[in-house]
Amino acid sequence: MITTVTLNPAIDKTITVEQFRLNAVNRVLRVYEDIGGKGINVSKVLHHLNNRTVACGFIGEANYGWVQPHIKRLGLSTDFVFVDALTRINTKIIDPIAKSTTDINETGFSVSQVQIEQLKIMLQAYAKQSKFMVFSGSICKGIDLKAYQSLIEAVHPTPWVLDADRDVLRAGLALQPYLIKPNIHELEDLLQIRLKNHDEIVREVRRLIQGYKIHYCLVSMGEQGSILITQDLAYYAKALDIELVTTVGAGDAMLAGFLSCITKGCSDEEALRTATACGAIAVSGISLSAFNNMDIEALIQRVELTKLD
Repeated sequence: MITTVTLNPAIDKTITVEQFRLNAVNRVLRVYEDIGGKGINVSKVLHHLNNRTVACGFIGEANYGWVQPHIKRLGLSTDFVFVDALTRINTKIIDPIAKSTTDINETGFSVSQVQIEQLKIMLQAYAKQSKFMVFSGSICKGIDLKAYQSLIEAVHPTPWVLDADRDVLRAGLALQPYLIKPNIHELEDLLQIRLKNHDEIVREVRRLIQGYKIHYCLVSMGEQGSILITQDLAYYAKALDIELVTTVGAGDAMLAGFLSCITKGCSDEEALRTATACGAIAVSGISLSAFNNMDIEALIQRVELTKLD
């Protein structure tokens, strides 16, 4: 089983508008709503790929009546600590003509120390049953970096995965994650340098691997592909030629595809191919229906890998 942790979940409201303009009246083509948050998104794709998974974290009780039918529709296993508040709404405006996505993200609720301790006890129990614990996304109000680290420490010695940015990424690194999945911008922000080519990316990531005892680093670079790096190997995966509809959830789908493979004992190369295919499917649509409409195995076979060292 793979357990995901989402501390700051959201109701994702995706609005499609052709030729979106500021300070003007915009006509909406369609609206799609779903429960989201990075860890929940990872669990959605893991579930679709026939993995046992449970999505844990906090959830707002005030609008859970809206959230629950979406979870039921997905068939997703969840276990939340309820907060007496609204789950935030993240609005994404997609312009298919300009191929752009505009994010308007709310801050979200605040949690108490009692609720943090409740989640910690929950995660300790799931860690004993899980192959991996996945910590994804931002932290909500009420959780400082020390409390965040205490949640990670609670799942020891189960291998854990980190997909976060800025201070949350830095705080997590100190606790030696098994896998990190930064995008290129998050990696450059972490290192405070501009990475000009693949060789520089591999060299700098290996310094992180050595310093924090990381096993895998999966760097996503959008249409420029992705790079999988360990202490001993590095592979570049060329991005598949898929019509871009949205970038929402692409990194989460990549991570899910990779974890699905390595959990089942696949090779690193096969895991990277699967991650690339899942990311491509995610950018081709605004919902999990894209996974039903595309042949994943055919896409996996199309992924081109290049050994970098």
